[in-house]
Amino acid sequence: MGVNMLNIGAVERETGIGKDTLRVWERRYGFPVPVRDEREDRLYPEEQVDCLRLIKRLIDMGLRPVKVVGQTYPALVALLEDAVGRHPDDQPELQKYVQLIKGHQASELRLALSRALLDQGMTEYLSKTVAPLGHLIGESWLRGDIRVFEEHLYSEQVTLVLRSAIEMMRNDRGTPHVLLATLPGEEHMLGLLMVEATLSLQGARCTMLGGQSPINEIVAAAIAHQADVVALSFSAVMTPLQIKDGLQQLRRVLPQRILIWAGGTGVARRRSQDEGVQLIGSLSDLINAAAEWTKNESPT
Repeated sequence: MGVNMLNIGAVERETGIGKDTLRVWERRYGFPVPVRDEREDRLYPEEQVDCLRLIKRLIDMGLRPVKVVGQTYPALVALLEDAVGRHPDDQPELQKYVQLIKGHQASELRLALSRALLDQGMTEYLSKTVAPLGHLIGESWLRGDIRVFEEHLYSEQVTLVLRSAIEMMRNDRGTPHVLLATLPGEEHMLGLLMVEATLSLQGARCTMLGGQSPINEIVAAAIAHQADVVALSFSAVMTPLQIKDGLQQLRRVLPQRILIWAGGTGVARRRSQDEGVQLIGSLSDLINAAAEWTKNESPT
């Protein structure tokens, strides 16, 4: 572990845990244990921030704060492995990418990802390479096996491969017309790119608005582009309450004719369907949703 110190704002950004929550945990559970600088501002050691990342992940998965806050790093890792299952080492088709990531071999990684796309085709590539590899890397990051910059290296290379493929599939006259975005607080864009690739392959017309888009801008863009659907992606960073509030707010102000499709690992934790929102649990569900739209709403 290093000796880097982060202020409370940086910890909030790094972990997704709010400043008020950090202060409450400090009083209630005795963790985290910040030091004070000359201005009496809180500073958090790097090893505590690592624990907080794991704590946030476990709470998002349904564990109560009293069960996890203040646990040691090894204990948190063990809880996470029990919750998500251990990743076996019998996945050579994924491990080769991990080794390239850890070796910081960006060009070689992009080439390997491109070859897999050519060999598998887009649908199989997304379901059997990109999705499980992203999950593996995310969990490896949480355990400390992969650094943040290494995760970013992977995201950048797979993004380049997918964007290139999407450009070749783009259909500016396709249907449905889908506007793609994430809500404020959701920085992860890879899931949204997988949605764009899947829909483009189905002949849909996609317009990428981008990440962390304010709701009023999503509405304005959907109307301006005459979108049929707004598709949103949510990672595990977003809490169920954030997802619920965001979807409900968007549904209230978005014209009723425009559908909302919501997917991603964050949505997979939802226990109930929001009125006027279609939850997409997998890429197969997304394909079915596009086919259903074409069947029921495409002009004859």
